[in-house]
Amino acid sequence: MSEPAETKPAVRRPRVILVGSILYLALIFGVMLWRGVSIEPEWVVLALLVIAIALGRGRTFIADWGPFLILFFGYEAMRGFAAKTGFAPHDLSGMERAVFGGTLPTLTLQHAFYRPDAVSPQDVVAMFFYFMHFPLPIVVGFVFWLRSREHYRRFIGALLFMALLSFITYLFWPSAPPWYQFKEGVVPDDVAVHKILNETVDKFWGASYVVTPLYSHLNPNQFAAFPSLHAAFPALAAVYAWSRYRPLAIGLILWTAAVLVSIVYLGEHYVIDALDGFLYVAVAAATVEAFTRWRGRRTAAPQTPSTPARPSA
Repeated sequence: MSEPAETKPAVRRPRVILVGSILYLALIFGVMLWRGVSIEPEWVVLALLVIAIALGRGRTFIADWGPFLILFFGYEAMRGFAAKTGFAPHDLSGMERAVFGGTLPTLTLQHAFYRPDAVSPQDVVAMFFYFMHFPLPIVVGFVFWLRSREHYRRFIGALLFMALLSFITYLFWPSAPPWYQFKEGVVPDDVAVHKILNETVDKFWGASYVVTPLYSHLNPNQFAAFPSLHAAFPALAAVYAWSRYRPLAIGLILWTAAVLVSIVYLGEHYVIDALDGFLYVAVAAATVEAFTRWRGRRTAAPQTPSTPARPSA
């Protein structure tokens, strides 16, 4: 009598799960932006936890992402204290002008496209890219985590190391962003930089814009401009996506370019802030990858067998 045919387990349909997850996240983040709710890391991680539970990996997600979230919030809390050291913020506008032939790209963009009396499409687009500062690297890290926990850990390690290097810079070498250096009412109107982000939020939501107490009680650091982590986070994600997820990496490169233009237009960063952020990306990725290779060689090195003791005469 022949053996019954072995029943094959149900095969997951990763594309369906991926599309569903993208729609789910887009809906959540879209509603939050529409209703004026700040997209903070804890909301992003909770949304991803739901996907992980649906995939049957909820417990693993908590084990892998819990330490990252704790360290990331620790960095956010410390970043505010970096502004309390008493170091005077540096004015980088001279360096920016030297790079761009005597002009400031922020002023050039704002004079060409910004209308203080209205909300223009470019204001909304720039605000969107600015607000995705936290969600993007976390979502990309989740993609890495789904395919390879080891790759995810390397990416998160590089991200946290880059944040640490940036914190040290903010601590000992603070710098003023364009909106602070060229405040309206302090400098002539023709060289004043609008803080477009705040002005657009006020036009849309006013005082009803929601920031959770967890973040509203943190000390913001208005001198944490150099390097720009807004530009560095998606650039680091592109670096770690390049070898495994080439289409995603190309998309992230385009996203990084859009972020760079957005933060300069909004008056939040100089171009040189972003360029320095890319340098920090290179240092962080190179350091983590070198450490990973060193640890791999050390783990794989064969143990030298001990020499047996000679019998006594």
